[in-house]
Amino acid sequence: MATCEASEFGVQFLFDLRIVLLGNRAAGKSSLANLITGHAEPHLRRTAQSVKMRGDFAGRQVTVVDTPGWWKNYLVKETPEFQKQEIVLSVAHCPPGPHAVLLIIRVDALFKEKHRRSVQEHVELLSERVWNHTIVVFTYRDQLQEQSLGKYIGSEGEALLLWLVEKCGHRYHVLNAERATGTQLTGLLEKIDAMVLGNGRCHFEMERKWLQKVEGTMTKRYMRANQRRKMVQEQWEMPLVRQGHKHVHISKMRLIMLGFRRAGKSSAGNTILSMATFISKRTTTSLRRQGEVDGRHVTIVDTPGWWKSLSVADTSELDKEEILLSMSLCLPGPHVLLLTLRVDVSFTAAEKQSVEEHMQLLGERVWAHTILLFTHGDCLGDVTVEEFIESEGEALQWLLEKCGNRYHVLNNENWNDSSQVTNLLEKTEKMVAQNKGRYYETDLKTLKEVKQKRKAVEKKAKARAKKQRQMKKMNSAVKDVGKHFSEFCLVLLGYGDSGKSSTGNTILGRQVFGSRRTAQCVQRHGEVGGQQVSIIDTPGWWKHLPIEQTPELNKDEITQSASLLTSGQVAYILVLRADCSFKEQERKAVEDHLRLLGSTVWDNSIVLFTFGDLLGDRAIEQHIECEGKALQWLVDRCGNRYHVFNNKAKGESHQVRELLEKIQEMIAANSGCNDKDMQVLQEVTERRKVEEDRANTRSKMQGQKEEDESDDVFDDGEDDEVIWESRAWRWTTAV
Repeated sequence: MATCEASEFGVQFLFDLRIVLLGNRAAGKSSLANLITGHAEPHLRRTAQSVKMRGDFAGRQVTVVDTPGWWKNYLVKETPEFQKQEIVLSVAHCPPGPHAVLLIIRVDALFKEKHRRSVQEHVELLSERVWNHTIVVFTYRDQLQEQSLGKYIGSEGEALLLWLVEKCGHRYHVLNAERATGTQLTGLLEKIDAMVLGNGRCHFEMERKWLQKVEGTMTKRYMRANQRRKMVQEQWEMPLVRQGHKHVHISKMRLIMLGFRRAGKSSAGNTILSMATFISKRTTTSLRRQGEVDGRHVTIVDTPGWWKSLSVADTSELDKEEILLSMSLCLPGPHVLLLTLRVDVSFTAAEKQSVEEHMQLLGERVWAHTILLFTHGDCLGDVTVEEFIESEGEALQWLLEKCGNRYHVLNNENWNDSSQVTNLLEKTEKMVAQNKGRYYETDLKTLKEVKQKRKAVEKKAKARAKKQRQMKKMNSAVKDVGKHFSEFCLVLLGYGDSGKSSTGNTILGRQVFGSRRTAQCVQRHGEVGGQQVSIIDTPGWWKHLPIEQTPELNKDEITQSASLLTSGQVAYILVLRADCSFKEQERKAVEDHLRLLGSTVWDNSIVLFTFGDLLGDRAIEQHIECEGKALQWLVDRCGNRYHVFNNKAKGESHQVRELLEKIQEMIAANSGCNDKDMQVLQEVTERRKVEEDRANTRSKMQGQKEEDESDDVFDDGEDDEVIWESRAWRWTTAV
């Protein structure tokens, strides 16, 4: 709804100007609000609720409402409900409605399709009509240097910014949010005046019924939050008094951190111990750290996280084993398992199912020893954690009930507040008292089975790695044969979200393939290492579904990818993720889809594992062997040819060079050889057989020796001082 304000005099009706600021976090909203209102004391803290500011600019009264920012990479469904409600109610803070909505975008950051979608969805929380009253304000003007804003808008993000500007009726402005000049601010207000005049002197106004509904929801949320707070407080205290349990001080406390990736597990561990002992990056192996905290000796074990919305079936076997093995690092068992969740991200039914399945790895009894630990507490602002819980709905409330309504909030940015850690440890002691002094008991039988499996996997992984090294050594002569291949074509195959397009960009060293799901074959060319390389990105298939459920158009595109080949040799790159499971149904899907390209496709195929950065210190061979027969079959079907990519490391040319070397060896060994080449290949084959026989003999002798030396390595008699050395996969006694 747009309401008009009549006036006889030009811009006089804008004497009392009302503005709402929207944008993602760190876009510069708060800085701009301070500049417009002239506040000497900057309002810079993270906004969890809409903040209303008033000031005087050029003789005009200005009201600015700064709204909570959203995460740039997240869609609206991933933004917590209380933040979305705050955005909607922002227009009610400047009644009868804002004259202008300023959408803040940084010019010094990439603007991709997912960012465009995020902006569109969050802005349209205020309805589709709000675009008629919106101006895009580009901040950090100084970062453009000599480039003009118009050129930047037309080139950045494949014209996605141009779409955004057109959506706002080509209304935009640019300034330096940190130190804008008076001219920049005056120019912005003039554009607001012009927009309002163009809208028939009307301001933006939400439908009253919708506002009343949101306001009613927030009122009910506040009342339920107070009831929950009282209920939980009674729950913590009354059972101890009623059952005669005394509060027991635990001098040696053992904690396990569990949760999603990027949930803040490592940071929470550092906050509890008040030192940066856990590295805040992808945890691939369970790590134990210790320290003195508030008169207690505290042991914390950090575990690998799982993907937020994926089921336990999609989690790699190595990660699941690490979660189980984490129990060994705090024998005889942890007093508490801290299940970490972020308060700045929504919690839906998909996340609920993921948590339930991963926790089930430890058995149903684990819930009696679990406290829900909310991280990023600074993002709540003045909103209580109970309000967050009540606004998120049934999924989160179910999880809390599974944890016996035990929860705590940590602000990992504020180590000076020691009370938040003290309160957490006291809650742990109360929970142990309610459990009659019992801690979570580790299943030693299961633990022993996992250790034995890990030992066998490690042995097989070493053998596979050794086999590939031998192949590389023996193929060196073959690679010389293939040096006359001055150009070749790489066909990228794989399921959706495996990283095919990113792989193509990494190989060519530039952004040539888009991030959207590929619906048709896309071909790009470039020079890599002095060779002309053509890359064809094909449509992906659904990872878990059979080929019968792949659209016919997609299958036709895969089949016809060969028609794009013009000259040179061909290699098929089968792209898989190194951070996810690979089971029989995925294997069957791969086999059936590759059959579209004929039976000889396997002779010219190599498996490329993406997301290599998420492997950490673990070798890819451990992932291959741990996943089981399905993945092993696939790698063996490709002649034990495999490689690992970290598509985030664009500057690491060695990973591309090594891939092309492997491809060159494969092409030379399988095609295009004359009589002289065939003689070389025959000599190499014979030499390979002799060396393999010798290698197998040495391997058997070495394996027997290692087995004799490690018979007692996995003894069941480890005590609480046993530590896990992740790189050597061995158990030792701490000194």
